[in-house]
Amino acid sequence: MSRVKVRGIYTTALTRLLLDNGFKIVQPSAPIKERFKLSNMMEENLQPDMEINDRPDKQGINVVGDAASVEKFISILLENFEDAIVRRHSSIYAMTQSLQGGEGNQFSIMEIISEAEMSTSQRRIRVDVEFPSLSKRKLDEIRSTVVPTLNGHHYYKACGGKIAYMLEMAENLLEKGCPVREVEELFMESIEREYPHEGSKISVEHVKVDGKVFHLGEARIAELDERNTRIKILRVFLTPGVYDGLNIPKEPGDYAVTSMVIGEWSYKTSYFSRNGEYKGTYVNINTPIEIYPSKIRYVDLEADICMWPDGRIQKIDFEKLDEIVRRGYISERLRKTVYEKIGEILDNLSPDIEKEA
Repeated sequence: MSRVKVRGIYTTALTRLLLDNGFKIVQPSAPIKERFKLSNMMEENLQPDMEINDRPDKQGINVVGDAASVEKFISILLENFEDAIVRRHSSIYAMTQSLQGGEGNQFSIMEIISEAEMSTSQRRIRVDVEFPSLSKRKLDEIRSTVVPTLNGHHYYKACGGKIAYMLEMAENLLEKGCPVREVEELFMESIEREYPHEGSKISVEHVKVDGKVFHLGEARIAELDERNTRIKILRVFLTPGVYDGLNIPKEPGDYAVTSMVIGEWSYKTSYFSRNGEYKGTYVNINTPIEIYPSKIRYVDLEADICMWPDGRIQKIDFEKLDEIVRRGYISERLRKTVYEKIGEILDNLSPDIEKEA
C-alpha cells in the first residue's frame, strides 16, 4: 500500500480519492486528520512514497514519488477527470539537465547510470497535473462528500486573493448550518466587483498541453452578458503579418472579434479589415474556458478549424491532437469528447453568421 503526503487547495478531495483507491495517507494536516478520522499516530511520521503539492499557480498539482505509486495515481486521475492534463518529468531527465549546467552539479555520471538501471517501480518521477474547469468541478463533487462545499470551490480557490478568502468565510457559514442558497447568494455578491465588465481590459492565457503559457495580449471586452458567460473581445492590429491557419495577410488597422462562452470547448475569432470587410474565422479547440478577475484561461487542445469568406472550411492540426493522446498528455476519453465537439462546431459554422460578429 503506497503512502502519500498531500498538501494544498485540493487536499480534501484528493485525500478522499486516494483513500477510496487503496492509498495510505501519512503526515496529514490537522484538518485532514479530523475530517477523515485519521487517528493512527504511528502514521504521522512515516515517510511517503509519493508527495502531492499545489502548483504555484494553483491550477493543478505536482506529484513526486516512486514510479509505480505515481503512475497508479495518474491512471486514477485520467479515469475520473475528463479534461485533466498530465505532464511527466523523469528524474533521469532532471539529473541530466543538472549535469549540463557545469559547476555545482548534484549528480555524477555513475549516479545517472545507476538511476537508469533501476526498475520502474524504484525510479522516482515527477508529474505535473493540470486541473481545467471540468476537473475542478469533479473535485468539488468529491470534496462535498466530506465537508460542506460551495459550487466552484476549487475554481475560486485558484482565483486566490479576496475571492479565496471570501470563499473560506462562506464555507464557514455552511459548516455552521446556514442555508446553502443564502450563503451562495451572499458569496456571489461579495465577489462580483472582482470580475471584469464591459470596457475592461483582460488578457488571454493560452496554455499548451506541454505546459508552455502564451499570453495573447490585452484586449478590450466589447460585450459581456449579465451572468459573465458570453464575452466578445475586440483587438486592433497595428503591425502587418499573416493570420495563423488562414494564411491570409494581416494589415495594420485590421481588427479581430473573439466570441467566447465560459465553459465551452472552443471559441471563434473572426478577422476584419479596417473597412469592415470579413477576412475569415479561426476556431480554437480547448478545455472549457474559465474567466478569472484579470484573465481568461484554457488549455489549447491543438486541433483547430478555419473558415474563409467563400464558405470553405478546413480542419487543421488534427494529427497533433492524436499525438498528445499517444504521448499521454490527455486521455482517449478526452479525445473522443473533442471530436464530438468538433462535429457540433462544423454543423453550425457559417460565414454569413461570422460576418455579423
